[in-house]
Amino acid sequence: MRTLAEWLALQESVHPKTIDMGLARVAAVARVLGLDQPACPVITVGGTNGKGSTVAHLEALARAAGASTGMFTTTSAFESPGSRSGMPSS
Repeated sequence: MRTLAEWLALQESVHPKTIDMGLARVAAVARVLGLDQPACPVITVGGTNGKGSTVAHLEALARAAGASTGMFTTTSAFESPGSRSGMPSS
C-alpha cells in the first residue's frame, strides 16, 4: 500500500504540467471575435456551486440601484433559459 506522499508523487509524475489558471487564452479568443468590449456592462459568474444565488443577488442589487438587467443562465449547453429585468423570457 502506498502512502499519501507516494500517491501524490505518482500523480505529479503522470501529469507533470501545471494547469494554466489564467484567462489569457479566453481573452485572446474574445479579441479575435470582437467580444472584448461589449456595448453594456457584463458580469460573468462561473464555477461549480452558488452561481444561481450569486446571479440572483447581483440582479437584485443592480435593480435596486435602478439598472435594467438581463440574465442568461443555462444548466447545460443544450438549454438556454434567461430573463430580462426580472421577467422570464419566452
